[in-house]
Amino acid sequence: MMFNRLGIIVFGVLLLSAVACFAQSSNPNTLNLKPGVTVKLRANGTGATSYQWFRNGNAILGATEQDYVVNTAGKYTVITFSLGGCSSDLSEEMEVVMETAISADVSIVKRSETRQVINTEVFKYNLLVRNNGLGEATNIQVKDDLPENLTFVSVDPTIVGTASYNDQTKTVSWAIPSLANGSFVELIINVRAMKPGNVVNSARVTINEIDPDPSNNISVDTKEITGLKIPNVFTPNGDGKNETFFIERLDRYSENQLTIINRWGSTVYEKDSYLNDWTANGLVDGTYFYVLKVKTASAQWQEFKGYVTVIR
Repeated sequence: MMFNRLGIIVFGVLLLSAVACFAQSSNPNTLNLKPGVTVKLRANGTGATSYQWFRNGNAILGATEQDYVVNTAGKYTVITFSLGGCSSDLSEEMEVVMETAISADVSIVKRSETRQVINTEVFKYNLLVRNNGLGEATNIQVKDDLPENLTFVSVDPTIVGTASYNDQTKTVSWAIPSLANGSFVELIINVRAMKPGNVVNSARVTINEIDPDPSNNISVDTKEITGLKIPNVFTPNGDGKNETFFIERLDRYSENQLTIINRWGSTVYEKDSYLNDWTANGLVDGTYFYVLKVKTASAQWQEFKGYVTVIR
């Protein structure tokens, strides 16, 4: 407790925990108050019947009781009134200073491998979680919902926290107990691409504490998945350019089968383990129908159909 001439007694009103949440500074008329905590001030005048509290020299509307609960920084004073209407002098100031909150600020960055990835190939995502704030972050939860064109393969072991995968929701979950300020942790997720095109994937992070910057709590990665590039024309005319039916990235597949059919539905070329060497030898110029089958990394056969024109 503390008294001054008129008398203001300080009573701690603890809202956060059962420990002291305010502290007297070197100045006996100053209180340092933690965020989210209130303190009760009491006028200690004798013979008073009513009161008026002031903050920074301005009368506080409705603050006319002996006690006044403070949760805002400022300089507080009080005057008292006797039954006969006489008022006291202003009490000495009691200054309340709000301490700055020390908070955690977690961020997440999600990045895919920079190398070119073809359809059905396994590639990696890297998730990096960092605490940029001054306070410790606790109960960190990371969620990564895989899009339909990706399948989960595995997560690399992590030295911090535990990671799991829910096959029903296609969600990778990563729980990290705590993270000190300035610290970071990483997780590697291995996935398989299911079809060519851009894969847009995001990850998000939450913590127990209030995060002052939610803008860095989610990270989005866009990855281009390439497929076979099958030409619709080639020119086997002996000039050394575009001489064969050349299918880009075909060598990435362990097995393949190619069938060429003419306009009358007859098979004119058929080859297992095609090596990009068909020149349409002995065939007339024109348009042919192809059926290409490749065995993917998951041992499934994938089929491509279309037309290719031979021009000499």
